[in-house]
Amino acid sequence: SRWDQYHASFHKSLAAYLEALPRPRVPARAPTAVARGKALFESDEVGCTTCHGGKLYTDNATHELGGTLAQSDTPSLVGLARSAPYYHDGSAATLDALLAERATVHGMAETVSLTATQRQDLIAYLETL
Repeated sequence: SRWDQYHASFHKSLAAYLEALPRPRVPARAPTAVARGKALFESDEVGCTTCHGGKLYTDNATHELGGTLAQSDTPSLVGLARSAPYYHDGSAATLDALLAERATVHGMAETVSLTATQRQDLIAYLETL
C-alpha cells in the first residue's frame, strides 16, 4: 500500500540520517590500555563481539536476560562513555560496575573473572567507541 511505501521510505531515510551523524567525542585514553582492552573485547574468552559486533557494535537482536527485564535489544556501544548509567534500569552507575558486578545478572559476557587491570583496559577501549 501507499502507506507501507511511505513508512519504509521514512525509516530508510531516518536510518541513513542517524548513521551519517558524527560519532560522539570520546575521552583520550592510553593507547596501550586501549589496545589491550580491544584484544579482550574481541577475545573468545570474554565474548563481547557475540552481541556487540559490526560497525555499530550491536547485532540488532533481542536476547533473553535475567533480572527485571526478560528480554532486551542489544544496544549499540557507540558513545558508551557518555551514556551512564547503564542497563535499562540504570542499575550500573559506571562501566566498572557494569563489568565487575552486573554483567552476570544480565547474562552478558564473561567479565566478572577479569582482573581489575583487565577491566580498566576494557573500559579504556569501550570509552573510545
